[in-house]
Amino acid sequence: MRVGIDTFTLRDLKLNPFEQLDFIHRFKLEGAQFGGVRHLSANRDPGELKALRARADELGLYSHVSLSITCNPHLAGVPVAEQEQQIRDDITAAAACGWHELHASMGGGNERYEHPVPWTRQLTDTADLIRRLGPVLRQHASRINIETHGDVTTFELIRLIEATGPDIAGICLDTANVLCQCEDPVEAARRAAPYTHLTHLKDGAIAFLNTGYRRQTLPAGRGMLDWRTILPILAASEPNLPLSIEDHKWLFDFHVFDDQWIRLHPDLTREEFARVMQFGWRCHQRMAAGSLPDPVTYEKKPHVDEVEDRLAAARDHLKAMIRELGLTDRTDHLPPNRNLTIAARL
Repeated sequence: MRVGIDTFTLRDLKLNPFEQLDFIHRFKLEGAQFGGVRHLSANRDPGELKALRARADELGLYSHVSLSITCNPHLAGVPVAEQEQQIRDDITAAAACGWHELHASMGGGNERYEHPVPWTRQLTDTADLIRRLGPVLRQHASRINIETHGDVTTFELIRLIEATGPDIAGICLDTANVLCQCEDPVEAARRAAPYTHLTHLKDGAIAFLNTGYRRQTLPAGRGMLDWRTILPILAASEPNLPLSIEDHKWLFDFHVFDDQWIRLHPDLTREEFARVMQFGWRCHQRMAAGSLPDPVTYEKKPHVDEVEDRLAAARDHLKAMIRELGLTDRTDHLPPNRNLTIAARL
């Protein structure tokens, strides 16, 4: 396991992709999860993209990219045929650079509750789109890994993957976003692990509200996630899983005590709900004791003022945990990512 970064974390530093790679290398991180292919090169210029991949390889960094458009047909903002062609172009351009594990998302969160198209239909239509992309994905031995992005649950992603095929669909597990759907981070990791090929690693805490709770994002080791349990679960399925830190602030409220919210989460068991409530109670105790910051007060400090401190804290905590648990790269047994697996086949 290698600790890198999702470059969204560096947004306030206003660095271009090559500068981001240099920053990552200087900061003693081990890889980059970039944004959409089209955002790295407006015209998906093969020369620019290959030069970026070559620079990452030169620095000894893993690298991955994202689709430039959502895989949810109801949120793409363009006709489905155009959306599908954009994704085909992304898959092809990425594969030409040796990027085969592609990050994607369905939405931002509110679509589950507020969109006129029911969430179940959005899931079905997303699965249908990925099935139609199956030939080009299989041609390039590529896979779309959908993030737990504050909208979709691990239960739903697993069903989607099983309906489309685990060779073309997988999960980008955001370790703290699962709290958005009242999923216990350990149990969510256990469910998702067999299908997880990319990650967004962040820590978090929750503070109770009258209608549910508020989630605060924190660097790994400064929140309440049980990394000592989560990391071995993930490593058991993918020993060289890239661990990409994604860091930001912002507070998000989830109305988990409301009847409508509960009806829209039919997979949530009372046992898991109880685990998350226990997680919240431990957060409450630590906030009361002063060992966790008050979310509203802490949020007032701009992320840009402490991005390097937060990033260093997450890096050091995760690397120390990997060493302690003996989860360092097992390159003598397995390639570090699917990119190298594909290269070995060609």
